[in-house]
Amino acid sequence: MASQEQNMPFIKNLASSDRKLRTQALTSLQTFLGSHRSLGRIDALKLWKGLFYAMWMCDRPIPQQNLANELAGLTQCLRNEDVATWLAAFWETMSRQWTDIDVLRMEKFLLLVRRAFASGLRWVKEGDYADGRADALLGVLAEWPFEVEGDLRRVPIGLRLHGVDLWVDELERAEIIKEDAGDKALAFAKKLNGLVEPLKRSPIKTVR
Repeated sequence: MASQEQNMPFIKNLASSDRKLRTQALTSLQTFLGSHRSLGRIDALKLWKGLFYAMWMCDRPIPQQNLANELAGLTQCLRNEDVATWLAAFWETMSRQWTDIDVLRMEKFLLLVRRAFASGLRWVKEGDYADGRADALLGVLAEWPFEVEGDLRRVPIGLRLHGVDLWVDELERAEIIKEDAGDKALAFAKKLNGLVEPLKRSPIKTVR
């Protein structure tokens, strides 16, 4: 996938205040992502920056909920090989932009993070918890919201706390930790728990 923005002419419309333009841009993006080209980190970050501002400009609860669902659902348009790159770009974008989100817009971004987290779980579950998918998602989460080493300032506290707050709820909602979920599901859940547990020993007091 070429990095040049002229190959993604719809990207500027993702942040348009015109709902019709945003909807057309989203449809174009779904087609673009499904074109069976490889997706690199830089292109994924460019796209998520546009998607971030599309959410920023989206008003009223119902349209916000719909857009959050649609953006999180973009993983379904991707090749398996590109999903981890796409999700990592999402978390990197949220980490960069989080402290600029004002209180009036925070609720819709909290919802977007929840939906994106759930989309990763769904991708792993639909792949029958294959090691490739499970390890890829766990790697992304270990690098971003559940990181416990390196520069912990890279992920804002508010975003980190939201991830810690929602992960069990989303496992339950995805029926990954119910009694008859199966050994593969429970093994994946235990690995995810293994990422969260060290946060209790985090040097950042508010994460403990």
